[in-house]
Amino acid sequence: MKYLKFFICQFILGTALFAFSGQEEWSTVATYDNSIPENIKVNEKYKGGHPEVLDYVFVRGRVANLRDLPSTKGKVIGKYGYDTKLKALKKVLYYGNYWFFVEDSKGKTGYISANLVRKRVFRFQKALDKINELEKFVVDQKGMGRELASTSSYVPNPNNQNFKRAKDKYGTSLDQSSIGRSVVNNEEIYIPDRSILSVVQRGKTTSRVKVANIPEELIISNSTMTKNPVIQEDFSKVVAIDVSNQNMMVFEKNRSKEWEVISYVYSKTGIESQLGFETPKGFFTAPMVKYVMPYNSETGDKQGYARYAMRFSGGGYLHGTPINYDEEINKEFFMKQKEKTLGTFTGTRKCIRTTEEHAKFLFDWVMKTPNKKQNEQRLTENVMFIIF
Repeated sequence: MKYLKFFICQFILGTALFAFSGQEEWSTVATYDNSIPENIKVNEKYKGGHPEVLDYVFVRGRVANLRDLPSTKGKVIGKYGYDTKLKALKKVLYYGNYWFFVEDSKGKTGYISANLVRKRVFRFQKALDKINELEKFVVDQKGMGRELASTSSYVPNPNNQNFKRAKDKYGTSLDQSSIGRSVVNNEEIYIPDRSILSVVQRGKTTSRVKVANIPEELIISNSTMTKNPVIQEDFSKVVAIDVSNQNMMVFEKNRSKEWEVISYVYSKTGIESQLGFETPKGFFTAPMVKYVMPYNSETGDKQGYARYAMRFSGGGYLHGTPINYDEEINKEFFMKQKEKTLGTFTGTRKCIRTTEEHAKFLFDWVMKTPNKKQNEQRLTENVMFIIF
């Protein structure tokens, strides 16, 4: 009996040591290299600095503990506040629970519960695949002799009144969208402003069209189509927005006709709210830019402004950090606070937010010779927005 008790004690002790002595019972689910894929060509033209962390998690609650083991029994070796970004090195499964092995800005490593953070990644290959998809659409449709155009359904609504919040089966909001009807079953499909399409068959008042990101062909009113700007087969500028990961990748075609990444940064997109909508997904062509984009409050009062804005769909702009007029007295502080949230949660009214410095880089990239005497500038070449 004495030997049996000794054996049982040794077995229990050995099991405990086994569980926490190494990674024998930890299953690695994923590893992250925090690098751009080798097949993606990079030619960094934005000199303001790019994120060093491409695979990361951010704290989604008030505080999260960093532990020396992937278990709540592990020793707490660090604490991080809301929105803190941590480099993700790997994801592990331990007794049914997921943990991330991470590194903070000072080089400290440890484990953090997946329940306390949210994962983000730059999907360069996905963005390039989407560019190729748009290129194929343009080439194929032109090859069939079809004219290319975009929708034009934007009606300014500065006082944020009478929003049309109905959604179609794809989750697209009616507000600032054209109404299309499926040629298959006459179902209403909403097409966001500035969506790229081809005209399959033109009629006197309506036409049959193929929208680049919508599976079925639709019938839409001719009054909601425009050829300004003209869709060029050899477009060379693309801003790719990954809504799922809250970041943007900017591509330009070089002289060898190869797509290069010239910039990649954290960003923020729209959320359904009293004053706004989710950022629409699809393929869009930008019609214009502004030096300054003012915005109003829910009561229609002038609230603030954002600089270097490029309109991509309806009232949705890509712009720099917005500043309320009452924040100007301490502008730098508020800009830093807002820029810290880029790359985390959604939170705009529909717009795509970047830093003011990066927004200026994009403004200068698309406007080589702007008219500095006027706020609004018309684009002279295609700048495509791919939002996925």
